[in-house]
Amino acid sequence: MLYVDTSALIAYFTPEVHSVRVETILRDASRYPLAISEWTATEFVSALGIKCRTGQLTEAQSLAVQGQYEAMKGHFMLLPIETVDFHKAAEWLRNWRLGLRSGDALHLAIAERHGLTVCTLDKVMRESALALGLATESL
Repeated sequence: MLYVDTSALIAYFTPEVHSVRVETILRDASRYPLAISEWTATEFVSALGIKCRTGQLTEAQSLAVQGQYEAMKGHFMLLPIETVDFHKAAEWLRNWRLGLRSGDALHLAIAERHGLTVCTLDKVMRESALALGLATESL
């Protein structure tokens, strides 16, 4: 089962270089169920805000994408965040050489707790996951 990071979801819902590859992976029924976490919704809206501020999306487009995400969210297994996930993320963040950001460390901790393969377009997150012994989907 795949844990889908926000970077992959954004590429699925908005046009990006890797959108076709992400769509192929997310539509592959053999990978179901796909998982996301409670943290994903917050990051998703934040990423859309960045796209609006940088002129990549209009506000109307961002609202449409948010609606599409909400409509599709039920197709994902929604994983709760537990205290242990925050502790694990903090543990990994102590290794500053990984270059992990706190939100990415949290995603990885959730994926590890559930034994999931991480699907991300974030190079630092992917390399960190591999260094920590987590499986990743090559995008």
